[in-house]
Amino acid sequence: MPLNPPAPTIAAPDGRTPRVAILQTAFVGDVVFASPLVEALKTRNPAAHVALVVRPAQAEVAACIPGVDEVVAFDKRGADRGLLGLWRTARRLRGRFDILLSLHRSSRSGLLAFFSGIPLRVGFRRGPWRLAYHRAEPWDEAQPAHLLQYLRLLETIGVVAPTARLRLRPPDDRLRRIEAFRIRHRNLPDGPWVGLCIGSVWLTKRWPAVYFSSLAGMLRQRGLQPVLLGGPDERGIEAEIRSTGPAEIASDVGGSLSDAAALLSNCSAAVGGDTGLAHMARALDVPTVMLFGPTDPRAHLFDRRTRVLTARVKCRPCSRHGPRRCPERHHDCMRLISPQEVAEALLQLLAPRAQTPRALPTATAPVTPSGPETRP
Repeated sequence: MPLNPPAPTIAAPDGRTPRVAILQTAFVGDVVFASPLVEALKTRNPAAHVALVVRPAQAEVAACIPGVDEVVAFDKRGADRGLLGLWRTARRLRGRFDILLSLHRSSRSGLLAFFSGIPLRVGFRRGPWRLAYHRAEPWDEAQPAHLLQYLRLLETIGVVAPTARLRLRPPDDRLRRIEAFRIRHRNLPDGPWVGLCIGSVWLTKRWPAVYFSSLAGMLRQRGLQPVLLGGPDERGIEAEIRSTGPAEIASDVGGSLSDAAALLSNCSAAVGGDTGLAHMARALDVPTVMLFGPTDPRAHLFDRRTRVLTARVKCRPCSRHGPRRCPERHHDCMRLISPQEVAEALLQLLAPRAQTPRALPTATAPVTPSGPETRP
């Protein structure tokens, strides 16, 4: 049986300012999806101390979420791997927080929550690890939108999120980072920037590099300046784009996530697959075209500043994250989304009538994610 739960509240039992830890040790996009929870906690109690427990690689993104007071790094695949590392991390949390919200459903997260000894622990019910939590919520398989599942955890402690909107702020030295980028690319032509988020940890989520090359050329013809964005593992994709695309494409591939946040905040639009940088662009309120192949766009909530493109193939979606290789060996789900379609979607987003966002979905009413545009 679950542990005996304290009463739902975000007030510390002795009247102190409540301290809340949110555990999310997945990928960049998953950390961005924690931002509505932070906003809800701060709206309910502006004095609450909110910390995010994330992997070191995602710490810079966590620090860009408005309302986050502290970032705790849990290097689960490095210095903190194994039971000893798990125990060390739990000791860093023990006695410092009143509430823990675990958004990650893994056994490792369950053990970390249990070892932390935090007085009120809330997470998802999964096998024996539900015993690690005072309040264990079932994962609703009928609800594809992951963010709405996360927001249900808040309701168990009496907090209703005012909005499901993703939020990021660029780093405080945003202008310095943008100027440094301009200096590195002295030949960068004038014109609005369009961020091209070229990679993904999951190989089948990647749009072909030659398509990015073609899109970059189309953007240049329309007076828009493509800016390549990606992590160190995407340098090979960058090289392929440079070899087939227009000359001297500006690039920050291999740069930090803080740099990416600063540069995205200066973009008039962005395009990418179902990947962390594209979700960062959305959270920075940048009009974004998202390309969904193996994964399901219904797992997300979109406003009118996002266009979702998919290919009409029977085998998609085929995976929650995106497999390493296409099970059908053709990758048509990404290959059949053409550069021309993406360029047209970008131009529609950049039109003046598309610049005013509609009211965003709230967590207090049923939300139906906007359907993707499909192409034969």
